[in-house]
Amino acid sequence: MNGKFWGKIAISAVILGLGMYAFNTFSTTPIAKILLPPVEASATAQDLKDSVILSRSEIAVQEKGHLNRAAFAIENNSKHDIKNIKIICTVLDNAGGEQGRDKWVVYDTIKAHANGVFSYTSKMYVSNRATSSQCRIVDMEIAKPPLFAIHRGKTEGQGGGHQPTEDAMHGGTHN
Repeated sequence: MNGKFWGKIAISAVILGLGMYAFNTFSTTPIAKILLPPVEASATAQDLKDSVILSRSEIAVQEKGHLNRAAFAIENNSKHDIKNIKIICTVLDNAGGEQGRDKWVVYDTIKAHANGVFSYTSKMYVSNRATSSQCRIVDMEIAKPPLFAIHRGKTEGQGGGHQPTEDAMHGGTHN
C-alpha cells in the first residue's frame, strides 16, 4: 500500500461525503426551492415601487399546446417615463407551492402619469398542477429623452431640398 492507494481512498471518501450531503439536501428541500432561487428587485424598481404599479396581471394557459397568454396593466404615477419593465410571474399550485417562473419584458415606454396595458402569447411548458400566479415588477429603466430629434422643414421652389432648422442641425429638441 503506497501513497497513491491512500490518495485514492481519501478522494473516494470526499466524493462519497459530498454525495451524501447532496442527497440529504435534495431529499429534504423541495426541488422548486433548489431550481428557483429568490428573485431580487433592482435598485430602480425598489425606488419606484410605490409609484410604478403592476395594477393587474393575468396568466392563462391552454392545456393543449401549452399556449401561455399573459396580460399586464401598469400604472406609472412617477414623474419619469419608464421603459424595459421586467415582470416575473411565479406559478403556484393549490397548496401555494411554486411550480415555476416566467419572465416578460415590456419594451414600450410608459409616459409619466400614464397607464399601459400589454398582452403577450408564448408557447412554453407550465405544470398542470398550476392554479394561480403571482406577478411583480423586478426591474425597469427610466427613459431618457433622445439626444437629437429629426425635424422636417417645408420645401420651397421646384428643386428645393430639405432645409434643417437651427435646432435640428445642432441636435436640439422641441417640446
